[in-house]
Amino acid sequence: MRKQVMSHMTFLIVGVLIFSTQGSRAAETVFVDTPDLCSKMEKTEGNRVYLLSKGDCPRTQGKVAVPAEEKTSELEIYVNGEFWKNQAVSRFSIDSLSEVNKRGDTLSRTIAIPENPFKAEGAKRAKVTDDFFRSGEFQRRLTAEQERLKREIFGSKIQEYYQGSPEAAAAMAGELPTNERLYIFISSSMSGNTLRNYVRDVARLRDPNVKLVMRGLVGGVKYIKPTIRFVSGILLKDPACDPEKSRCEQYAAGVNVDPLLFRRYGIEHVPAVVYARNLSLLDPGMSEGVGKNATVGDSCVIHGDVSLSYALERFRSETNSQALEPMIRILNAGFYEGGKSE
Repeated sequence: MRKQVMSHMTFLIVGVLIFSTQGSRAAETVFVDTPDLCSKMEKTEGNRVYLLSKGDCPRTQGKVAVPAEEKTSELEIYVNGEFWKNQAVSRFSIDSLSEVNKRGDTLSRTIAIPENPFKAEGAKRAKVTDDFFRSGEFQRRLTAEQERLKREIFGSKIQEYYQGSPEAAAAMAGELPTNERLYIFISSSMSGNTLRNYVRDVARLRDPNVKLVMRGLVGGVKYIKPTIRFVSGILLKDPACDPEKSRCEQYAAGVNVDPLLFRRYGIEHVPAVVYARNLSLLDPGMSEGVGKNATVGDSCVIHGDVSLSYALERFRSETNSQALEPMIRILNAGFYEGGKSE
């Protein structure tokens, strides 16, 4: 009798296990739409899914996981007991995603992208456009239009903006054209007086196209503090002022570190001043010393410890550039007024 009871119990347990296994295989989790983000599943009956919604949730459609039989291809969705819509069952699994990735990898090795039949013609026309943009004729027209806009459209606004500083207004009116540069090549080995004279003149001109340039960092690329101390020192209006003890006035000028500009203009000794014209840039964020980024129509260079006003006079004499005249007037005015226009 005991063996018979055990036999019946064994059969019952095995049957339950088989039934449970079959039930788990017959159902899977799928995702159905919800009318809002607050809806939750209440129950399921066959292919019917009942959702509960509070009704006070933003009407943004969401998703909720529900059980569904493997063979079910469509579900009826009810919200708060009322039929909402039918939805086709969309099944997804990690295994299926892995299979898709494998198929994608296989196709990527077999699919050949056809050659663009217009590649050569496109490159040819792009070169023609680039050459035209870099040409002296186009750059002159571009500069003339920029100067016209500055004079006819923004002229009065510029004067109003700088109305508290006549020198600054004059400097703005006498800026170099956007396709011209004045580079002043310096180093920490130069005398302090010469460096401060250049810094003072650059600050007086207030022209972003006039740049002080160093070949590299003082003491090498491993050290930044010596360069900071050097630049801070030459920017001081009073070299005897100690920034750690009092507030010191500084010239409004910046110093660029760009060895590529030294190489481009063949600068081996400093100080040196370069006047470059018909400059064309592809990327203003890149160095103007990179050949592929910048092209220059012509340039002049003066070596030696000369004043900036003297260098500008020489450049004007050699190139007959009218753009340099306002800058010369500003520097000479500052000289005759004892530097009061700084």
